[in-house]
Amino acid sequence: MGFKLSRKIQQKIIVVLFSFLGASLDAELLTYFSVHNTAPKYDANSQYFDHVNPNAPKKGTLKLAVIGTYDSLNPFAVMGTSPIHIAIFCFAKLLDESQDEIGISYPYVAKNLEISSDKKTITYHLREEAMFSDDTPITAEDVIWSFNFLIKINPMMKQYYQDVSKVVEIDQHTVKFHSKNPGNKELPRILGQIYIYPSKFFKKHMNESGVMTKPFPSSGPYKISVADFGRTLVFERVKNWWGEKIPSNVGQYNFDTIELQYFRDQNAAFQSFLAGNSNLWLEASANKWHTAYDIAAVKDGKIIKRIIPGSSIQAIKGFAFNLRREKFQDIRVRKAISMLFNFESLNRSMFYNEYYRLNSYYGNSELAHNDEPTGEELNLLQPYKDKLPAEVFGPSFKNLVYKEDILPREILQQALDLLKEAGWKLKDQKLTNTKGEVFEITFLYTDAILEKVILHMQRNLAVAGIELKPRQVDASTYTEMVDQFDFDMVMIGIAQDHSLGNEQREYFGSKSASVKGSKNLAGIKNTVVDELIEILIAAKDYQSMLNCAHAIDRVLCWNYYIIMNWDFVGLRTAYWNKFAMPKKSPKYSPFPVLTWWEKPDGQEQTIKQNQGMIHRIMRIIKGWVA
Repeated sequence: MGFKLSRKIQQKIIVVLFSFLGASLDAELLTYFSVHNTAPKYDANSQYFDHVNPNAPKKGTLKLAVIGTYDSLNPFAVMGTSPIHIAIFCFAKLLDESQDEIGISYPYVAKNLEISSDKKTITYHLREEAMFSDDTPITAEDVIWSFNFLIKINPMMKQYYQDVSKVVEIDQHTVKFHSKNPGNKELPRILGQIYIYPSKFFKKHMNESGVMTKPFPSSGPYKISVADFGRTLVFERVKNWWGEKIPSNVGQYNFDTIELQYFRDQNAAFQSFLAGNSNLWLEASANKWHTAYDIAAVKDGKIIKRIIPGSSIQAIKGFAFNLRREKFQDIRVRKAISMLFNFESLNRSMFYNEYYRLNSYYGNSELAHNDEPTGEELNLLQPYKDKLPAEVFGPSFKNLVYKEDILPREILQQALDLLKEAGWKLKDQKLTNTKGEVFEITFLYTDAILEKVILHMQRNLAVAGIELKPRQVDASTYTEMVDQFDFDMVMIGIAQDHSLGNEQREYFGSKSASVKGSKNLAGIKNTVVDELIEILIAAKDYQSMLNCAHAIDRVLCWNYYIIMNWDFVGLRTAYWNKFAMPKKSPKYSPFPVLTWWEKPDGQEQTIKQNQGMIHRIMRIIKGWVA
């Protein structure tokens, strides 16, 4: 017995078939994406990555002490204060970026993607099994709403995704993005970074400013179980999570719960760690690392001190001038103040000589410029020769090095000469301009540990008649003032990826300088930097990207937008002896704590008992020798 389809249904089938064939002929179906057209380390048959333990037990609690507070559960809304941990733990993404490779992303919520031959469309096919924690499916509608929400509520996201002209739903599990800049080769990667919200829930419970105070269904490995605002935030691992067996997730997210405890004061948080109320601490202070751990818990092996080598994500760290202030707009002023900073004296007196000075916006990596510009790098810079400091075309940028605690007289005089050329004279031990205004800098900060550093710098600047005034505020006030650019100088730290791209607009682009809450804290507005960033985004391969990075680095360094800070080779880590971790760490992740797991019951106690016994035996032996 046969049957006949209506003409309308026949037409729909033809359209679907032709659409499918058209996509197949016009686009390649990808199970990974490579920004620089390099082959991936892992193929479609890989079951897990080689920096995890695929058999790690799922149990236990990771307790973290956090400085500050929060009043919202939406990490991307400009209004309100929200922990970034929520994005990491609760939101899944279309693609997952490899921590072992440069510019490689693997499927996550998307099972694959298609890029049209003209690079004008990127299509993501979603996994049918992808679910929110309330067992509702993740659909194209959620992806589209998440994208539109992010660019509407967050100006930084709007700039980040400025090359997207529109996004449309093909069907429930297929979403297509249209690009107005086919030269932006990184676009499929950064679209893959979109965190996927439960759209219906957020539309119902979120206020107009994007603030969310109600725990929501998550798309990621954890959901919020307790939100005691400003005090604690507890994440509970989603049982039978749909994404657990995806290769990039296997061996990760091994703790049943992750608990954040909030503190207003750094010292209170540290004391809580020593008391065992939190079980992991990242130590930023060299002085504390050498002096604050001489306690029984460390000696008995209950707390492990460990320096994890090679923080691989490069970052710019420094004291940022706010160029929105007239007094900092003259490059001679910025250069003079930078010359007056005696890092070596600070390193000797406070840091146990453990740090090295940064001479690049991209840390101590291959992204940093070296020697004189040559080849393609020189070709990139040459058209802008009349707009750039002459030093850009000479040897690489190097901060002055001081052997003594007192600044050399000739350096001080050079700095004063620069300041005089810029309209500032030393009068009665005060640096003054023709209007009679005294040169003052208010340094805004929130971390008490920074105070000694600021006071050291205060003494450096005082010899030139510059008054540096420390101003400590609480975390929420600091965030508000920085977002509004209400400061003279602040300490900045911008983490960088080994594959640079669209995010450089946000960090150093002219448009971001006037966007409230942007990461361009210095207020950099440099048309040469803007144009070089666009060339970088369209770079054809990794080497071309490196050449652009070197050129941008030179221009930023020789304009003295910040006073370069310092870095440490490794990450100082202290943790209670209850964790195990893989033998190998991913090459491009500074601290893969989510690959750790809690040791089996009894193992920690056995280690403690053995170490305690060893200490007792050693004391007995010392007694015999005495």
